[in-house]
Amino acid sequence: MKLTLIRHGLTEANERRCYCGSTDLPLSEKGREALLAKPLVIPAADRYITSGMRRCDETLRLLCGGVPRRICRGFREIDFGAFEMRSYEELKDDPAYLNWISGDNEANVPPGGESGLQMRRRVRRAFQRVCRRDVDTVIVTHGGVIAAIMADLFPGEGRSRYEWQSEPGHGYLLERDPEGRWTYGRLEEKTMSSDWRNKKPEECNYSFNQHRACEFFPCHKTDDPDNFNCLFCYCPLYTLGSKCGGNFVYLENGHKDCSNCLVPHRRSSYSYIISKYPELAELAKKNR
Repeated sequence: MKLTLIRHGLTEANERRCYCGSTDLPLSEKGREALLAKPLVIPAADRYITSGMRRCDETLRLLCGGVPRRICRGFREIDFGAFEMRSYEELKDDPAYLNWISGDNEANVPPGGESGLQMRRRVRRAFQRVCRRDVDTVIVTHGGVIAAIMADLFPGEGRSRYEWQSEPGHGYLLERDPEGRWTYGRLEEKTMSSDWRNKKPEECNYSFNQHRACEFFPCHKTDDPDNFNCLFCYCPLYTLGSKCGGNFVYLENGHKDCSNCLVPHRRSSYSYIISKYPELAELAKKNR
């Protein structure tokens, strides 16, 4: 089982260094720009989950497109109660705040909120439910939630919940072996290798994309689903009629039946489809 944990992108609260748990903020402009500029390398998954908060839903949409997602409210951030959307500078002279951060900070409960221990128990229950399904899963959640999961799974490393915090828009890739042992690594950002100009398009990542969470995957019969390319979900060559080069038949009503055609879904077809774009451009001119 592979499990990808992603912290949502930057929000106004992150930029202002405010406590933010139950407040349902969207991503900030900087947050959206950062996710698009250096997106993560996210393994394909069978299931996508968010906490249901706007910042997590937006992050999933920017990184993974319109994949169907489940909401698990057990993965919400800790509720800071009366301290929500307030910074240390604003709270440093508040007796209630000083009482909260003193002593056992994990057990202390902020006014109207929840303690770190309460949050960890909630997250642990949600995480156990996810693991019972034993399918590859992407979870877009919050920094405190990810840290709680990592601290529970890897107690031998001696890190506190705060030391496991990942940066906004980053996270961890976990893998569980058949004996139930977990290993982890940090998610990497996508970078374009310097030698891409010397590669054929079919050798590059941009020419292949797979959406295994799609209800119709694979939408055409194939003996090689691992190499089924979803990049051209709707074939751009359909409008070329008999000149598309695919394996099709015309029905009595004049429509093309492409059920037996794998041209747009082969890993090796990218260059061929791109080569047909000038013909598509000519058709577009005629329909202006």
